[in-house]
Amino acid sequence: MTSAPAIFSESYYERLDVLERRHWWCRSVRRVAIDLIRPLGARAGIVLDAGCGTGGFLSALGAERFGMRGIGADLSLDALRLARGHALRRLMDASVVALPVVSQGVDLVISNDVLQHLPDGDDRRAIVEVHRVLKPGGFFCLRSNLGAPVEAGPSLHRRYDRESLARLVSEQGFSILRQVLLHPLARLWSNWRRPSRGGHEEQRPHGLSLTLPPAPINSALDLYARVEDAVVRRVPFLAPLGDVQIVLAQKRRIS
Repeated sequence: MTSAPAIFSESYYERLDVLERRHWWCRSVRRVAIDLIRPLGARAGIVLDAGCGTGGFLSALGAERFGMRGIGADLSLDALRLARGHALRRLMDASVVALPVVSQGVDLVISNDVLQHLPDGDDRRAIVEVHRVLKPGGFFCLRSNLGAPVEAGPSLHRRYDRESLARLVSEQGFSILRQVLLHPLARLWSNWRRPSRGGHEEQRPHGLSLTLPPAPINSALDLYARVEDAVVRRVPFLAPLGDVQIVLAQKRRIS
């Protein structure tokens, strides 16, 4: 499959299911997020993946034997069907802006690559909803794209820079604990291959254009990403650019 399947279609999730488990980029962002939340494992009783897709992150948490009970929520029945195929059972057909979860009932919320796909204003509403379901002092691990801020449109996803994403999260009652930018060299390569068109980002149709490289190349990039990720995590401001960002935040306690 070489064409980009339309976003949120059955073919989109079928490809996403393969990529989440095998592509070097997906392995990289998942590995970094798990390393960020690993110190929370002993305290995390209930973990909610808001926008769980095909369940790749929840499956990885289960393999890591975190001390938690994982729950997934997604609006796509195609995604949930694939997640069930990976032996995930605690799944809900639900939107991130209206989670059927009791207030202050969750210890950790995960949300990966969801905010940029939401309609105007729903990114803020989604974070408000995460704040509602988290216990005081609970944690929020958020992954989003990275670039000059752009509002969502018919042919372009919303985009956040470091400051705009941190501000969006902190304004809803969270304290930012860590914010990591990943894959600086990949971003440089992408910028070099796609020169600016008069200062405007090229608009492309929504779809999943990422494809799985041949096995030897994928393995080599996976090995390189492990080294780069380790450096970036330890010296987060060494490379002020990347193609993705991960934020670990904590719900402020009421004094």
